[in-house]
Amino acid sequence: MPRRFALLYLLAACSGAAKRPNTPAKVDADPDGPHRAAVAAQLQPFLDAEVLSGVVIGLYDAGKLEIYGFGKGADGKPPDGKTLYEIGSVTKVYTSLLLADAVQRREVTLDTPVAELLPPGITVPTKDKLAITLKQLALHASGLPRLPPSLIQQQRPDPYGGYGEEQLYRDLLATELEVPPGTRIVYSNYGAGLLGHALGRKLGKGFPTVLRERVLAPLGLTDTFFGFPAGTESRRAQGTDADLQPTAPWTFDALAGAGALVSDARDQLHLIDAELDAYAGGKAPLRAPMRLTQEDQLENEGPNTGLGWQIDKDGRYWHNGGTGGFHSFVGFDPKARRGVVILASTATSLADRLADAMYQVLEGTPPVAAKFPSVAELVPLAGTYELTGTKLVVTLEGKRLYIEGPGEPATGSRRSRTTSSSSRRSRPRRSSRRTATRSRAWCSRWAARPSPRSASTPRRPERGGGQVAPQPIAQLAICGVEAQRGYPTRHR
Repeated sequence: MPRRFALLYLLAACSGAAKRPNTPAKVDADPDGPHRAAVAAQLQPFLDAEVLSGVVIGLYDAGKLEIYGFGKGADGKPPDGKTLYEIGSVTKVYTSLLLADAVQRREVTLDTPVAELLPPGITVPTKDKLAITLKQLALHASGLPRLPPSLIQQQRPDPYGGYGEEQLYRDLLATELEVPPGTRIVYSNYGAGLLGHALGRKLGKGFPTVLRERVLAPLGLTDTFFGFPAGTESRRAQGTDADLQPTAPWTFDALAGAGALVSDARDQLHLIDAELDAYAGGKAPLRAPMRLTQEDQLENEGPNTGLGWQIDKDGRYWHNGGTGGFHSFVGFDPKARRGVVILASTATSLADRLADAMYQVLEGTPPVAAKFPSVAELVPLAGTYELTGTKLVVTLEGKRLYIEGPGEPATGSRRSRTTSSSSRRSRPRRSSRRTATRSRAWCSRWAARPSPRSASTPRRPERGGGQVAPQPIAQLAICGVEAQRGYPTRHR
C-alpha cells in the first residue's frame, strides 16, 4: 500500500478524597485568566514555526475552568471554548462509557462475546477457540488488526466514510486474528468501531442515538455531535494537514465508535469535571459507570489502561485522537484534581507534547518552551544524502524541509503537480520506478539522542501492541528525524 511518511521534529520532552466542587460555569474564553501568559509562552513556538494552525487549551483546576484560544479558529478568528473540532479517538472514551453503563444496568457483561450482539449468522473471527468479548474490544485486546481488511489498501480523504454495516460483516468474515483474544494489546480502530456498532444493536436505535441518549445528554454535553451538524458553520474550525493545507471532514458509519465525535473545549472540560467527581465517589448520573472505566485492567505495576482510558505511571488518565485535519488530547489527574484539554486544527501528534507542559503550568512550574529551528538554521541542511545506499534529496520550502526518495519528481516538477487540494497533497505520488516518498522533515540540533517514544502512543505495558509508533529512519548530518506512518492510519 502506498504510504506517505511525515517526518516530525525531534523535540525535547515537554517535560485523598476531594470535596466536590461547584458545577463549572460556562466559559467560552478567558483572555485574562491566571495562566494565560504561561500557556501562551508554551504555544507560541508551535504557531511561529507553523506546526499548528490553531489550538484551544482548556485547563481544569479543582473546579475552576480556563479556556485559551490561539491561532485560527472558525472564520479565521481566534478559537474559543465553543469552537468545534473533530476529536477522533477520544470518542473511544465515550464508547467505553456506554459499555460500562450497559454493564451497570446488567444488559451485558464485560465477558459477553460480541457475536451475541450481532445478527444470527454473522461470523466473528476466533483463534484457538477463543471468542472476542466486549471487554477485549474496549482494551484493544481482541486480536483484530488496526483496520478492517477492505480499508487497509485505501487512500481516501475521508477513509471511514461510507463504511457501512454490510461491509463490516463482510470484513469480519474475511479477518484472521493476529493473536488469540485476550493475549496481547494491539490498538484497533476496527475493534473499537465494532464495539460501538454492537452496543448500538443490543441497546436499540443504533450507536449514535444510544450514545446521545445515555451518555451525552445525562452529562449535559450539548456541544458534542456525530460529525459537524448543520447550523454550526460559524463555529467550525477548519482542519488542516501537516502542511497547514485545508482538509475535508471525516465521516463515520458502522465504525463510529472509533472516532466520529465532534466537540468543543467546554464540553470536554465538563467531561473532566464528571470524571473527577466519579473518582471522588460522586452519585450524579453515570458516575458509577465512570468508576468502572477508571479501574486498572492489567495486572502490572506502572502504566496501565482502563476501559477507554490510558493511565500513565503517575496515575493520570488520558486519551488522544487524530483525524485528517485535527488532533485532540483529554486528560485528568485525580490526585491533584486537575485536567487538560488540547484541541488543535492541525493533524499532528506534536500537539500532545503540550499536555505535560500544561500540567506543569497548573503546578506553577512551567517548563522551558519548545524551540524549533529557524529558517537560517535549516538552510545548511538542504542537499543530497546517502542512507544505506539510497540517495535522499532534502529541500527547503518555507519553514519546512522535505525529503525526496528515489522516484520522486524534482522540486520544480513536484510543485507543478501540487494543488491546493488537501486530498491531492496527502496522497503519495507514483512513478514508474517506485512509490514516491516525499516527506516533511522537522530537524533538530540534538540528533545524537535516541528518538523518544511518541507522546501520542499509549504506553502499553505489554509488548507487540499499541498504536503505530514513530521509528527513526535517518540521521541527516545534524538533522535527527522521526517517521510516522501517515494517513489514513493517522487516526488514533
